[in-house]
Amino acid sequence: MAPQYKLSCLTALHMLLCIASAISPEGEALLRWKSTLLNSTYLSSWSHAESTCNWFGVTCGHAGHVTALDLSWLSLNGTLDALYFPAFRNITTLDLCGNNLVGTIPENISLLLTLTYLDLSNNYFVGVTPHQLGKLPWIHYIDLGNNYLTNPDPAKFLPLSTVQTLHLNDNNLNGTFPQFILNRTNVRLEDLDLSGNFFSGSIPETLPDMVPNLLFLDMSSNMFSGLIPSEFGNLTSLESLHLSWNMLSGGLPPSFSMMGQILNFDVGNNHLLSGNIPLELFSNWTELGFFSIANNSFTGSIPR
Repeated sequence: MAPQYKLSCLTALHMLLCIASAISPEGEALLRWKSTLLNSTYLSSWSHAESTCNWFGVTCGHAGHVTALDLSWLSLNGTLDALYFPAFRNITTLDLCGNNLVGTIPENISLLLTLTYLDLSNNYFVGVTPHQLGKLPWIHYIDLGNNYLTNPDPAKFLPLSTVQTLHLNDNNLNGTFPQFILNRTNVRLEDLDLSGNFFSGSIPETLPDMVPNLLFLDMSSNMFSGLIPSEFGNLTSLESLHLSWNMLSGGLPPSFSMMGQILNFDVGNNHLLSGNIPLELFSNWTELGFFSIANNSFTGSIPR
């Protein structure tokens, strides 16, 4: 063999070895998961020929570890069963929303100990909402909306004390207001969406005490009944309140006027709300942009 040919072979072998070494343990876990997916056209860059950090949807930190995985709205078909979560020791963001993922959410998702942002919304996940999410020590954003999830085990669900945004909307959750939200005061929670489920019973009077800094609260399209707690007036930072399409009764408490930051207010289509509209609302709600009391039984006049 000519020396020049030997050199070129050695060079090619060196390049192959370098590429192989560029596939991290996280990369191997992703490749195994990819092999179980259907319609993975967007993941063509996921191969041993490319460094993991150059793959579509993958972000790495300075040390070359995967810190974020964003595969949103790619129409991926499959499950999460083959995704080996323990391999991802540095990941902070996992966004798989808007796909066609099915099956259950694996319990070992709790092993993503550095995770801060989780979005599994707009898929077809079924089964129990995993109580193991309460074991994620740094999580601040959870969106599981638009799936087919059922109630978590309230006895096992740890308080989500670090969460700022919690979306559980449009699932198959039922029963009374979820107890795990009321188990401990969460001063960080700002955005709570429980809309589009099958919750029933009264709205807890203690809710404003447990989540005092809410900015956005959506409990619409459920089966909540009874009075709207006057304590809601203590949510002085609230900007959006959506209680439409329930079975709430009684009137609007005058204490609501203390919600001076309100932008969007919707109690329409409860049919049983009645009485006069407290005039204090309109003098204090100076930032109001959307106001709906449609399809109820209110009386009296609305100030010019």
